[in-house]
Amino acid sequence: MQAWQDIGYFSINYSYQSGDRAFGESLSETVFAEEATYDVSHLSGGGGQFDVGWGLRVWRNLAAGVAVTSFSTADGAVITGSVPHPLFFSRPRSASFARADLEHKELGVHVQAAWVIPINEKISVTVAGGPSFFSVDQSLISGVTTSEIGAPFDAVAIASAATASVSESGVGGNVGVDTTYMVTEQLGGGLFVRWAGGTVDIPANGGTQSIDVGGVQVGIGLRARF
Repeated sequence: MQAWQDIGYFSINYSYQSGDRAFGESLSETVFAEEATYDVSHLSGGGGQFDVGWGLRVWRNLAAGVAVTSFSTADGAVITGSVPHPLFFSRPRSASFARADLEHKELGVHVQAAWVIPINEKISVTVAGGPSFFSVDQSLISGVTTSEIGAPFDAVAIASAATASVSESGVGGNVGVDTTYMVTEQLGGGLFVRWAGGTVDIPANGGTQSIDVGGVQVGIGLRARF
């Protein structure tokens, strides 16, 4: 195996992160002297993200590095409600409402021990892994507004839903492989595949929810060696 001669590396990438994140909320309020209840189902998927990484050689082919990822995707929420009747007790009416414009944001800091394997003067492969630290901003449903559909009031609609954002953090891990092709002695391009994931507990209505963060990340970008 060839010795790695560089002092360190820098990379900037655009990547796609996979993953489906689902969790629920429950809300209630008093309406017409009875309890109205609302169940909320959240679901968000994958999307694009930016990635910046750097590292320094500490011994032979071993480097200590860190990668920072910024990920944002739309979060859909479906609200299903049971609303009391204004004229009759114990005769609830059902209603539903959907929002597709909520937000799920993740900032990931991935600490890595990286082993750089030079294949030849142009190509090298880096295997890296370590702990990950996630910060999440998540939109939640904070309130529901209903609208009566007129006499005999056997139907009701959910007219709108208010939102609020919470921020929490959690810890996970990461492991990945990067392939670099150097065009010059200092600049080149590369491809990487990484899994970085964990869980974050958020204080949702109805109780704390544990949601998955991160996922499989596949990216392409610029590489620099110094």
